[in-house]
Amino acid sequence: MIPVTVITGFLGSGKTTFISRLLQSPDLADTAVIVNEFGETDLDHTLIASSSENILQLMNGCICCTIREDLALELRNLYLLRTLGDVPRFNRVLIETTGLADPVPIIHTFMANTELRKVYRMQSVITLVDAVVGARTLGDQDVSRRQVALADQLLISKTDIAAPAELASLRDVLTDINPAASISNTRDFTVADLGRANYYPLPKNKSKMEEWLGGQHALGHGSGIQTFTLKFEELMDLTDLILFFQELVNYQPEKLLRVKGLVAVEGKTATPAVVHCIRDKVYPLVWLESWPANMKPATQLVFITDGIKRGEIEQILKTVCGI
Repeated sequence: MIPVTVITGFLGSGKTTFISRLLQSPDLADTAVIVNEFGETDLDHTLIASSSENILQLMNGCICCTIREDLALELRNLYLLRTLGDVPRFNRVLIETTGLADPVPIIHTFMANTELRKVYRMQSVITLVDAVVGARTLGDQDVSRRQVALADQLLISKTDIAAPAELASLRDVLTDINPAASISNTRDFTVADLGRANYYPLPKNKSKMEEWLGGQHALGHGSGIQTFTLKFEELMDLTDLILFFQELVNYQPEKLLRVKGLVAVEGKTATPAVVHCIRDKVYPLVWLESWPANMKPATQLVFITDGIKRGEIEQILKTVCGI
C-alpha cells in the first residue's frame, strides 16, 4: 500500500520550506504532495513540467495536488489517475495541512474510509514547531497543542536563530505534551528518516514498542489536552476488551484524540494485543508474537484526550470490565 505522511504545524512553523527541501531529493521523485493551495507551497516554477486543473507535475517526477473538495475524494481521484497512467506512478504521499488544521480529522479519514484503506496506509504525523515563538504559540493556541499531541515526530524549525535556553525550554514543553514523540531539528531530518517512520497502526520493529507507548504518568498541558497511562496486571477477557472500546469511542469521540497500547488477554498471555484508535475509529487488533523486551505481561493503555479525565476512563473500564 502507498504510505501517507501528514506534515502539520502552526502558521509560520516552516512546513513549506521543509517540504520544498525534501522534494529536492531524487529519492522522492515518486511522491505526490497534497496541499490546500499551490500558493502555500513555494515551488520554483522552473521545476514545473506541466499543470492541469489542480495538479502540477514537477520536472523531477513529483506530483503536487490541491484539495478541491474533500481529502478522501482527492485521494481516490489521484489514485485513479495513477491507475490510468494520466499521472506518474507515485509510491508515497505527503499531505501538508494548513497552519490552523487539526490533524485528527485527516487521520480519521484514513481509518474510516474502507476504499482508501485498500490502497493507502497512514505512516506518520510530523509536526513542525517554531523554535522562537513555538512555546508562546503552544500556550495561546489550542490547535497548536493538538498538532503536537497527535504527532509521532516533532521537528523544531529555525533553531539557528533561537537561544539555547529557548530551545531547552521548548523541548521540555513538547515532552510534557507528547512524551512518546521523537524530537529533532528540521535541518537534521533526512529523506531516509521519512522512510523509516512507521507508526500506524504500530511500529514495525517490536523493540520500538516502549518508545511508541511513551509516558507512564498523567501530564497536563495548560488546556483540556491530557496524556495519561492506565496500567494494570489483571488479564482482560477478549469480549470485555471489545466492549470497552465500543463504550469508549461512543462516550465523547470528539474529545478522544488517540488511544494506543498493549493488552494482556486471558488465554493469550504470551501474545499481547496491540490496540490503537483515533476518535471513534478503532484499528483491528494486532497480535504480537511475544512481549517486547523489558516488558512483562500487563495491560498498558496510553490516552491523549481533550477534556476527558482519567477518572472517566477508569469508570468505563470498571463498569464494562470490572477492573
